[in-house]
Amino acid sequence: MNNHRTFVRVPALVAAIVVALLLLAGTYTVIASPAPAVMPDLPGDSTNATSWSSGWQPIAAGTTRVFNHNLGVDPDNYAVEVWFQETDPNVGINRIAYGGVDANGNMIGAYWDHLTSNTISVHRNVQDTAVDSVLARVWIVPPAVPPTGYDSGWTTISTGIYTFTHGLNITATDLTVGLWFSSTARGIHHFAYGGLSVNGPQLNLGAHWHNLTDNTVQVTRLADDTDVEQVRVIVVQGDAPDYDSLVDLGDWQFIAPNHSFTFTHNLGWNPNMLLVRGECYDPVTAGINQVWAGGNVQLWGPNPGGKGAHIYGLTADSVTARRWAVDDVCPEMRIRIWRRSVQIYLPLTLRNY
Repeated sequence: MNNHRTFVRVPALVAAIVVALLLLAGTYTVIASPAPAVMPDLPGDSTNATSWSSGWQPIAAGTTRVFNHNLGVDPDNYAVEVWFQETDPNVGINRIAYGGVDANGNMIGAYWDHLTSNTISVHRNVQDTAVDSVLARVWIVPPAVPPTGYDSGWTTISTGIYTFTHGLNITATDLTVGLWFSSTARGIHHFAYGGLSVNGPQLNLGAHWHNLTDNTVQVTRLADDTDVEQVRVIVVQGDAPDYDSLVDLGDWQFIAPNHSFTFTHNLGWNPNMLLVRGECYDPVTAGINQVWAGGNVQLWGPNPGGKGAHIYGLTADSVTARRWAVDDVCPEMRIRIWRRSVQIYLPLTLRNY
C-alpha cells in the first residue's frame, strides 16, 4: 500500500530561489539584452564563470559521456538541461525516452546522473536509436532576493505517494514544478525520471510528480525503486513565456493515443536557444503531471503497452508532442516556450522533461 505523508515547509533554500524566478513562468533566470532572431549553434564546451554548455556531442549506444563543466561550486546550486538529437530530420531535437525506457527488453533513451561540483555524466542506453548526440548545460543559479517560490530541500522518501504543501495559493497553471533525485549510487540524477517499468522482472522504478494544485503537489516514488532515496521539489511562479499553448489554442490540447500534435509557436528562434516545457493534464487521476515523462512501456496489468508522452522535432517555429499508444495519464497537453540568448541562465525548475 502507498504511504501518504504531508510536508509543510518554509522554503529551505531560500537563497537559491533567485533571479532565476524573475523572467520565466515559475523559473530561475537572468535577463540579458535581446538576442538576434537567428543565432549560431552553441560551440562545444562553451564555458564562462557561471554557465557551461557541452555543445552537441556524439554519444554511442551503451556508453557514458563524462563532461567536465568545472564550475566548481556546490552542485545544489546548479541547474541542468539535457536534450537529445537524432539525425533523422523527422525526429530531430527530442526528449524521447528521457530517463530511460525498457521497450520489450530493449533499453532505449538516455539520462544524466552523477552531477558534482565539476562534472556531469550522460548515459545513452544500449539499444537506443534516437540519441545520436546530446546537449548538456550546467549553470550556477545566481544569488538574489527571491520572488514567490517554494523549495522542499532534499527530502528522504520511501516508496509511495507524498504530498508537498507549497502553500503559494496561486492558480496551478501559473506555476512550474521542478523535481530532482538523489541516491548514494547515482548522486544527483534523472535516471528513471517520470518512471521506468523494467519488463523482465516487472519492476517499477523512479519517481514522478502529479496533481499540482494552487497549494500542493504530489510526488510518487514507484514501488520497486532503488535510486530515488531523496527528492527535491521546487514550485515557483514567474513571468509569461513567449509561447503558451493555453493562450494560443485556448485550452489544453487533446491528443488521442498513438497520435502526435504539432504546436506551431512561430517564434523564429534558433531551436538550440529555445527553452521548452511540456506538461500533461489528466482530469481523472493525475491532474497536471509529468507521469511517464518521455514515455514508458508496461507489458502487464489491465492496460499493457506504451504510456506517457514525449516531445520531438523542435525547430525554430514548431515542436511536436506524441502520446503513447495506451496512455492513460496524458490525454491533454500544454507546451510553454521561452526564447533566450546565450547570456540568459536557464531555469532551475525546467531541467526536466
